[in-house]
Formats: sequence, C-alpha cells, structure tokens
Amino acid sequence: MLGHCEEAIVPLKQAISLKPDYAGAYFGLGAAYAKLGNREPALEQYEILKTLDKKMAAVFLREFNK
Repeated sequence: MLGHCEEAIVPLKQAISLKPDYAGAYFGLGAAYAKLGNREPALEQYEILKTLDKKMAAVFLREFNK
C-alpha cells in the first residue's frame, strides 16, 4: 500500500504543475504524504487545499488528522 503512495507523488505533482487550481491533486498528494507519515508536507498540501476547496479540506482534515 505504501508503495502506491510513493508512486502517486510524482504524477500528482505533475497534475498540480499543469493545473495549479486542481484541488483533487492537492488532496491526493497530501493523502499520500500523510499515509507515508510525512506530516509536514501533508499539512502544506492541506493549507493550499483550504484556499481552493474548503469542503474538501474539511474532509482531508477529518481523514488524516488522527
């Protein structure tokens, strides 16, 4: 499972570079970092996500702030 998270990081970063306002990519990237135990980069993605989609950010916080 963690291997899938690591594999997801590069394509999610590419998606963000192509469409910087794509909230789903920030959610996915933050989720991947959170599942890998990388709290700081996960929180950075959450902060960006809050500016793009408050509802999605609330879901992210509920899921990964445990």
